[in-house]
This record gives sequence, structure tokens and C-alpha cells, in this order.
Amino acid sequence: MDLVSPGSGLIFWQLSGLVYFAFWAYALFDCVRNEFRTPNQKLIWLMLILFAPIVGTFLYLSMSKRAKEKRVFRPDFEKNKNQ
Repeated sequence: MDLVSPGSGLIFWQLSGLVYFAFWAYALFDCVRNEFRTPNQKLIWLMLILFAPIVGTFLYLSMSKRAKEKRVFRPDFEKNKNQ
């Protein structure tokens, strides 16, 4: 019976499950740790991550404010004029 014997595909599925679990745990802990504009937003995100884990996890990670915080180049040229 080849249906029960483990093959190389089993290792792939186990590793992909571990990678997904790491994303899920990171999204869950990040959601709990973050402060939102309203308390209801945190509850909605937590429910989405817990009850729709695949969609909720990647939606939260793609829309989180940490992903939108980018370094902005704002040089201060006034400081160099006095020297």
C-alpha cells in the first residue's frame, strides 16, 4: 500500500505547515501587542486571524501598519549652511 507510506512530499507538507504556523503565530502576537485606533479593531482582527486563519493571517500581515512604515528621506540642509 503506497497510500500510507511516507515519501518526499510528506516532508514538504510538514515544512510548509511549520512555516504557515510561524506566520500565524507572528500575526496573532503582533495583533495582541499592537495598539489600534479603536478597541473594536483589535477584536475584529483577532477574530479574523483565529476563525479564518489562512485569509486572516496574510490579510493582517499585508495590511499591518508596520508594513506601511517606511523610512522617508528628509535631509536637513539648513544645518549645513551655518558651517
